[in-house]
Amino acid sequence: MMTLKVVKRNGELEPYSEEKVIHTMNRVGVPPNIQPDVLSHVRDQFKGDYITTDEIFKHVFEYLKKIDKKASLRLNLRRAITDLGPTGFPFEKYLARIFQDQGYKTTVDAHLKGECVNHEVDIILEKDGKRDIVEVKFHNDLQGKTDLHVALYTYARYLDLKTKHQIDNVWIITNTKLSQDAVIYAQCKNMKILAWNYPSENHLQHFVESPKMYPITILTDLTREEKLRLIDDNLVLCRDLFALSEQEVESFPYVKRSHLARARENARLLLNS
Repeated sequence: MMTLKVVKRNGELEPYSEEKVIHTMNRVGVPPNIQPDVLSHVRDQFKGDYITTDEIFKHVFEYLKKIDKKASLRLNLRRAITDLGPTGFPFEKYLARIFQDQGYKTTVDAHLKGECVNHEVDIILEKDGKRDIVEVKFHNDLQGKTDLHVALYTYARYLDLKTKHQIDNVWIITNTKLSQDAVIYAQCKNMKILAWNYPSENHLQHFVESPKMYPITILTDLTREEKLRLIDDNLVLCRDLFALSEQEVESFPYVKRSHLARARENARLLLNS
């Protein structure tokens, strides 16, 4: 029997695993009764015995768009977060919005003088008498990893600021993953990490999805230009779009009415669950 292979984005090969596809479908809420149909559809797309990870994503996404729109939208979350980068809306501002929703006071792009040198701090978090600093690493490439070097200088910054500014802890947050050495070092120093699929439960996906702070870049019915214009008008989250009154909707003539109607309906799907 021919062994099916997956070509990863870094060029490495690995055996095709239906269990990985099932895990992804479970994560985004695909009902068990339609999962076999999705797996069959993916198998049908193999040309010879190879397929790329991007092709698997595309085929699962396109199939789900037809039969489970909400699951297809949730599947698009990782790319939606990455798509925030080219819009000019910084990842750290998006994270700050989510922390604010959890009761934190946030300061973005702060400049603090340490015991030795001046520092630029991406986010300062304050809640319940505690103050943390956050190093934010955004990667346009989904294969990009935050490495040990980042963990080392982030902890050094924390040490230089800790006493003078009463800093209680330090975070590293990234939209992709951390290298193994970076994780080991961060754990050794009791640093907080928030990344894609890390920690195993309270990871970045959970951080976004639990309060339903989906970016509008997740909505596939809007064009890239329409998303850019909406973000320029400070409509960054699906909840912002869904909350618009009918009168407010009329103030965005640069978005096609049909696109906006479908986008608002899909925002409703994501938010009302």
